[in-house]
Amino acid sequence: MMAKTRWFVATLLVLSLVVCGCNLLIGSLICNVSIGQTQGIIAQNVVSFGPGLLTLPDGNLLTAYPDAPGIVIKLSTDKGATWEPNSVIYISDSSADALALLPNGSLFLSTSVVPASGIGTPAYAIGTIGTGDAITWSAWVFISTPESIYSCWAMSPVVYLGNGNLLWPVWCYNDPAGDLPGSSTVLLSTDGGLTWPKQVVVGNSITDGRDYDESAAVIYPNGNIVMIIRQTIWGETDRYGSYWRSESTDGGNTWSAPSEVVKSVYIGRPTLALLPSGGLVLMGRALVAGNSVTGFGTSWDEGLTFSVFTSLGVGDPGTDNYDAMSLLQDGSIAVVTVHNNSGTGLNNIYYRNLIDLCSSRVGTSEHASCLRSVWLK
Repeated sequence: MMAKTRWFVATLLVLSLVVCGCNLLIGSLICNVSIGQTQGIIAQNVVSFGPGLLTLPDGNLLTAYPDAPGIVIKLSTDKGATWEPNSVIYISDSSADALALLPNGSLFLSTSVVPASGIGTPAYAIGTIGTGDAITWSAWVFISTPESIYSCWAMSPVVYLGNGNLLWPVWCYNDPAGDLPGSSTVLLSTDGGLTWPKQVVVGNSITDGRDYDESAAVIYPNGNIVMIIRQTIWGETDRYGSYWRSESTDGGNTWSAPSEVVKSVYIGRPTLALLPSGGLVLMGRALVAGNSVTGFGTSWDEGLTFSVFTSLGVGDPGTDNYDAMSLLQDGSIAVVTVHNNSGTGLNNIYYRNLIDLCSSRVGTSEHASCLRSVWLK
């Protein structure tokens, strides 16, 4: 009788975990997210490969992506179901875009300018939100980095650190021609983004013997800043590598030595979203079921470990997809992702959304987060 009781309790527990959306991985319970039903297409046959995405204060969505002759800005008022053209910001030779909301309500649109010389320069424009979410943009500001590091590339959103300071993840070459591997770097601003006087190396390619690439960062409620870095295999194409993690506990001034957290073979620009339930979603190119696809996994220990990646279900295997995520007011995650149309040199930009299957607020250090939420219900 005791054995039957234990079996019954264990069965209930497993069923509860399934309902909650948890995977039992090596003794730890890791909540995951699922793909939602809202799907659509934002643009077809564009040259863009790096979109940005942001939830505006009123809940509407704003996306930005480079396409000649500048950067296209589009607005959605129905949580990504449909998109309407908004405006075009004219800038030459821009690369991937990123969007962030500053504490004063302004928008921070960042990109990299890539002239014929190939020397990348971070650039940004400040947006002011007007009636009907019409955006007025400032003139472009181009960032000069220290002469000891050349050709910096800004591919990810700035992060507000809660004390008025901003952190901007970039990566920089260590020689003018870009013949040496790149180093992961952050730019720091203490005046809300007006100036960026401080540059801190997170992953040094020379001392570490690795080629660090694009990165993304989030700040946890306890003040820890977690950065996930794309590490490419030097000498191979930029499709191959792994994801590495570094952490700062002092506002981005110093960082832990990068450590490998996802050995995926195929990797791309990392995109991060911090869930209300405490989980961290990492999205980017990944190896799923033997194919190179856009995939996502979750972490419940501040990015030290991630669940097995799930395919976003967009695009054919082997394509070079970039994406962006933004948390919606209902706790779900908005996603824009780029799919290359094989053989054409053009891309489609798709919209997807993700649903947090364990929405109870828990500490990120508690691996049994879903278990706790089950028993509290």
